Amino acid sequence: MDALTYVPAVVLVASVAPAVWLGRRAARLLGQPAIVGEIMACLLLGALLAGQFGWGGEATAGRPVLEKAGHLALALFVVGAVQEIRAGSGKLGGRAVAWTAAGSALLPMGCGTLLAVWVLAEGDPALRGSAPATAFVLMLAGALSVTAVPVLAGVLQDRGMLHTHTGRLAMAAAVSMDAVNWALLAVAVGLATGGGQVTPAVVFTAGLLLAWALRRLGGLPAARAWAHRVRPAVPAGLVVLTTVAAALVTDRLGLTDVLGAVLVALALPADGGTGPWTRAARTVGQCGRHGLPLLFVLTGAGLGSGPPGLFSWQATALGTALAVAGKLAGSYLGARAGGQDTPTSMRLAALLNTRGLTEITFLQIGYQADILTPALYLALVVMALVTTALAGPLLWAVDRGAPDTPEAAGKPLYPVER
Repeated sequence: MDALTYVPAVVLVASVAPAVWLGRRAARLLGQPAIVGEIMACLLLGALLAGQFGWGGEATAGRPVLEKAGHLALALFVVGAVQEIRAGSGKLGGRAVAWTAAGSALLPMGCGTLLAVWVLAEGDPALRGSAPATAFVLMLAGALSVTAVPVLAGVLQDRGMLHTHTGRLAMAAAVSMDAVNWALLAVAVGLATGGGQVTPAVVFTAGLLLAWALRRLGGLPAARAWAHRVRPAVPAGLVVLTTVAAALVTDRLGLTDVLGAVLVALALPADGGTGPWTRAARTVGQCGRHGLPLLFVLTGAGLGSGPPGLFSWQATALGTALAVAGKLAGSYLGARAGGQDTPTSMRLAALLNTRGLTEITFLQIGYQADILTPALYLALVVMALVTTALAGPLLWAVDRGAPDTPEAAGKPLYPVER
């Protein structure tokens, strides 16, 4: 094959970093979370490359290697995200957290189910795809219920709310419900990708048993002492190698490679959220985070090379309306049922409506598993960007109605993800 056929792939790789910088810079100038600009810039770059070079088809030179690199970056990021959820789960408890999390999860899940019913009733193949109905419904129920814990933490930190009552309650509720959402996603992916020689239930059950055994072994005194004694790079390297191996195995079995990453995260020993394995998972997750823009560009190229009329205004408008209404109403009602006053409940609703990178990752996994079609994926990506961008204006509106509270005084108008 002529070396010139790889020019578009080289251009793509070389363009990722400038696109990320420009996207984040534009987002900050507009007072929006940086992740909004980053994702939009990468998707547009991919679509531009598809238009200029015809780059995006499955047979395009260099695409398989870049796709594998992007998927492995996604797997590494998921290890860090799941470990963060596990590290925070031990801090949960109390009536306020339980009610807020329940309201912020159940009503959006109901709205996601309504969106799935609408798509099924419409029967539009551009939106429906070929995934089993159960997997499709679970995917959309979880997608509309997600709250982006990393972006939420950045919002709280930028506004000085991270250690306030509202901030702690928002983080606890988000961690709690996202643990449920990841479980729903694992079930949906298993139902949708059961085409190998072994069933998804067998693989997932065997993986859970192995993860449980490894976690118990890692919790033994000798293993704990070893992990604290070695250099931090050793546990991080082990997590990377194990994640890559698990991702390749589950992908080889006909399942998504991200399922292997989830199992690795569950296998990491519990160390109180500050020990060597949690630090290793965070390091691995950050490494994966730096590789995600490549996957966003590839996704944009795939969408840009798709058939005309890929974008669905109906799905985008309905999905966004249901996502916003479900989160705001559910979080507010849940917080009120948990004993919070009206301003606090309104702030919690505005905060928990933030989706950001976690939502994009969630959708990317569904897209990769062929549960979401390109048109529905694009519609839900727009929903994720809109709901993330709404966090600042909504908090500003609440603060104007209750300007004398300590959390409302002297804070930036819009949050920026760090």
